Amino acid sequence: MLVSTAARRHRLRSMTLAGLLTAATLGGIGTAGAEGNPTGRSDYDYTTYQNPERCADQSEEFRFRFYFNSGYGGAWTNIGHPMHDLTVMHVGGDAGDVPLRYCDKGKGAGQVVGNNSASAYNWYRGYCATVFYNSWYRGASDRIAPNNGMNLSATYNNNKSIDFEAC
Repeated sequence: MLVSTAARRHRLRSMTLAGLLTAATLGGIGTAGAEGNPTGRSDYDYTTYQNPERCADQSEEFRFRFYFNSGYGGAWTNIGHPMHDLTVMHVGGDAGDVPLRYCDKGKGAGQVVGNNSASAYNWYRGYCATVFYNSWYRGASDRIAPNNGMNLSATYNNNKSIDFEAC
């Protein structure tokens, strides 16, 4: 029995789609409600600077939050990947380099996040966050376990970078 070219293409497309759906189901890629992986590094911070998730009340991709005040109070901003210097974000284009700022919500709104955070919360389920005193992930640090927060101690108002790792 001869199968037409169109029928073969249709069958190939169907098998490819079935394979992709199986991979997504088994591997957890592209599934709704799955948390993002914060360990990926980027040469440019444009993805954070322009992303509306940075100021969203809740986000699956940006699950770490710096707060202006102790006790998770005041203005805040969400983070979703390592940032080597919170005071110099490389956003490219005409904007050049700019500091990460708190969202327009509460005391401290619009202030620079770097060297200006009193508390933080990590909503990631499988990743620890480490806040560093210096840029490029150096110096004294505060480590925040998954689904935990704290008033910063070693980096209180002296937080310059943040990194993530599976833990």
